Amino acid sequence: MDSSDIEKIVVNALQLTNQSRSDNTQIPISESTVLFGKDGHLDSMALVALLMDIEDALAEESIDVSLSDEKAMSSSRSPFKNLTSMTQYISDVIAEQS
Repeated sequence: MDSSDIEKIVVNALQLTNQSRSDNTQIPISESTVLFGKDGHLDSMALVALLMDIEDALAEESIDVSLSDEKAMSSSRSPFKNLTSMTQYISDVIAEQS
């Protein structure tokens, strides 16, 4: 699975997240949107829910990974800061588990 496939999965998960949000709390979906951390659109609970949606989508592609490990969640430089860093992190996790 390449990074463009992973990015599509993340974007689809963000769109799913937006379906449960009101119009004024929608997450703008772009590479520069801050998802998590200072000025992020997701709190820790919403981030975990998003990661679960991504894990489920990856499982449908026969890729079983855990994205919400302690190391990633407590990192001072969150891999979940934006779409680009999240996509790269997921790609790295998949590569490590292959």
